Amino acid sequence: MKQYTTKKAILLYINFLIGVIHVLHQFEVISFIPDPYYMVVPLSFLLSFALWNIALISKRSPGGRSDIWKKL
Repeated sequence: MKQYTTKKAILLYINFLIGVIHVLHQFEVISFIPDPYYMVVPLSFLLSFALWNIALISKRSPGGRSDIWKKL
C-alpha cells in the first residue's frame, strides 16, 4: 500500500484529477468553475505536472548522485 501513497504517486493522482476536470469542462459536461476563473485549471495542471517531473528527476541514490548522471 505504501507504493500508492508516495509523494510522486499523490502528485500524479492530483494531476490526473485536474486533467479530468479540464476535459469534462471543455466538453461542457460539468461547469462548476466560472469561466473568468477557469484559467486556474490549466495552470494548476501544468504546475502539478512540473512538480511530478521534478520529483521523478530528483531521486537520489545512496552515493549522493542522481541515477541520471551515472547513465551519461
